Amino acid sequence: MEKKELYKKWLNTFASDVSASDLKKYVPSTGFIWHIFSWELLAEHQYLKGDEARKAYDKENKKEAMYIDWFEDDETKDITWELSSAKALDKFVEVYVVAKDFSWTYIKTHEGNHCGPYFMKLK
Repeated sequence: MEKKELYKKWLNTFASDVSASDLKKYVPSTGFIWHIFSWELLAEHQYLKGDEARKAYDKENKKEAMYIDWFEDDETKDITWELSSAKALDKFVEVYVVAKDFSWTYIKTHEGNHCGPYFMKLK
């Protein structure tokens, strides 16, 4: 999946409760979709952050997941066993992981522990 397509589908799926004006104001078109979390555009009970997000990612089945190294890649890649832990994703500056059915997402931001990581699973 190309970066543009992922960006659009991600926002349509995980930010569907966020108003168009808030998206325009807080989520730059160049990326950083994680601003829906950092600006608290969603209710806190809808997502996890920090160590709780790491734990949730580590427990999630990643067999059907893909990722994109936001600053390096133009297309998603399948998650490999080597990238199946949150600790392994720390080597990326900014990485977005999503289940292929878009039922959950994990984002490790370039901001380190200041913003994120974030995990969200749809019910």
